[in-house]
Amino acid sequence: MTIAAQQLKTQTLMGCSDAELVTRILQGETNAYEGIMRRYNQRLFRVARGIVNSDAEAMDAIQEAYIKAYEQLERLQSIPALPGWLSRIARNEALQLLRRNQRNVAMAPEELESVVELTAMTKNDNGPDSEVANKQLGQLLESNINQLPDSFRSVFILRAIEQCSVRETAEILDLEEATVKTRLFRANALLQKQLSSHLSESGVALYEFAGHRCDAVVRGVLARLGHRDKEEE
Repeated sequence: MTIAAQQLKTQTLMGCSDAELVTRILQGETNAYEGIMRRYNQRLFRVARGIVNSDAEAMDAIQEAYIKAYEQLERLQSIPALPGWLSRIARNEALQLLRRNQRNVAMAPEELESVVELTAMTKNDNGPDSEVANKQLGQLLESNINQLPDSFRSVFILRAIEQCSVRETAEILDLEEATVKTRLFRANALLQKQLSSHLSESGVALYEFAGHRCDAVVRGVLARLGHRDKEEE
């Protein structure tokens, strides 16, 4: 298939509703799963990245999550429940990966002072270099968010970056809503108000999942599903 044909196919799938895609998948059209993956890759990556400690681990977790979701798709209770359902599967896969690696990272509040100062310096930069500054700042913020305690990081990414509601965050992470609020408050206290406000005001994009990484996950999952289908024939 040519690149142009592949792009057209992807655009066509992305134009389908979740209901249409799920119906086609359940009818045996495995390739329709690409539409689901491309639609929810960003969200699931952020869910997983809030738990594990590297982008590579997050990609591994969401690939496993997509395989599990595909195998259990008939159990989906309703189409509107799909985003949360996928997110919870991704959370579980990320937690399993984290337990296997047995890593825990914590960061003292005083270690964030230099980050807060840099944020204040770059916040009002509207000059020609602002895009570069925002990219550098985004990388710096990601680095420091990565070092939040695991329980704070997962809540912070879902609430402050993915913009999930308190209720949705609680459902994805299997927490009480009060716990979500408390952990977000404490995460903000570590990162400081300047960091939180910069996320919403400057357009800095964190934990983006597009381009080659998105393509890699789609190819990996479809290849595994295709191989499995051949074995079952």
